[in-house]
Amino acid sequence: MKKKIALIVSVPVTFDAFYQNHIKALQEKYDVTLIANFDQEAPVFDGVKQISINLERKPSIFSDLKTLRKMIAIFRKEKFVLIHSTTPKAGFITQIAGFITGTKFRLHIFTGQVWASQSGIKRQALKKVDVAIASLATHLLADSKSQVDFLISESIPVDYKIKVLGEGSISGVDLEKFSPKNTDDLKIKLGLMDKSFVFLFIGRLNKDKGIFDLIKSFELVQAKYPNTALLIVGSDEENIIPFIEAHKLYGESVFYHSATPRPQDFMAMADMLCLPSYREGFGTVVIEAAACGTPTIGSRIYGLSDAIVDGKSGYLFPVGSIDSLADKMFYGIENPEILQQASEYGMKRAKENFSDELSSGLLVDYYKSILED
Repeated sequence: MKKKIALIVSVPVTFDAFYQNHIKALQEKYDVTLIANFDQEAPVFDGVKQISINLERKPSIFSDLKTLRKMIAIFRKEKFVLIHSTTPKAGFITQIAGFITGTKFRLHIFTGQVWASQSGIKRQALKKVDVAIASLATHLLADSKSQVDFLISESIPVDYKIKVLGEGSISGVDLEKFSPKNTDDLKIKLGLMDKSFVFLFIGRLNKDKGIFDLIKSFELVQAKYPNTALLIVGSDEENIIPFIEAHKLYGESVFYHSATPRPQDFMAMADMLCLPSYREGFGTVVIEAAACGTPTIGSRIYGLSDAIVDGKSGYLFPVGSIDSLADKMFYGIENPEILQQASEYGMKRAKENFSDELSSGLLVDYYKSILED
């Protein structure tokens, strides 16, 4: 009889984004249940038991207490031998419920700290959530080695029970999906066919992603190289689209495209990916782009310093420095042969260290080390 385990996230899109291959691999050995707010979205996996629970991202004492009681009831009924949470809210509720019900193995994975770019009371309050998660969990993972160092430096109680699987990343990359390809059709559709160099940002649009810094840096680049383009792709979380559309270069050199189900096409089309984030747990998008043959310029922060090998697979710059980011953009434009070397190195690194098959195999082996001791 297979041992019962549960994977818990706030919204099912997290399973879609990071756990598709993991779930298939875990199903071969364990009885897997998925717990998330399935009421908001259609089920994502046929043949896998799914339990819906209202895990709202924003704090709400009444709603969170109600969710905690339901989670406790679920754990008591299902008697999972291991529970595995991802994202702060899901981790907080899961680890409290698991502790109360005496679930033997309580695992959480850290994928970046929302409080890392905060200050004052808000930072301290959000940080206490991670302290609670780390204290209540029996086992911890992080998706980058530099993130572990950051957690320890911030006195989050993780040091003796936390691990990073392989070289990092929560899920690895589907190398069949993310690979170099001809993207002329997409360039024509987007009106970029006549551009000599295309910079790409792809991801959630919010201040912490450094969108405003990127646009300011690109202004410096475009002034010297007018035939370049900046394409911003993603869902708007903080009403940033009106700012982009009001920009003087919008429609000529700065372009916006909504979130896409085929990010690999945009990555393969771009000359360089830009990720000037103020916080990242790892930066899987960097490895996805590398697998497509596209180097990344990223801020020198924990997480991205694992995803990017500076000077080899991409380039790091001091976080928040508009001039330094622009300098790296200039470097990419002016050194095509070196950029090609970075492209080749990044593809090789992605293939050797970050395939989704390797990532899932490492996770299954980690489960075995816990459950079959």
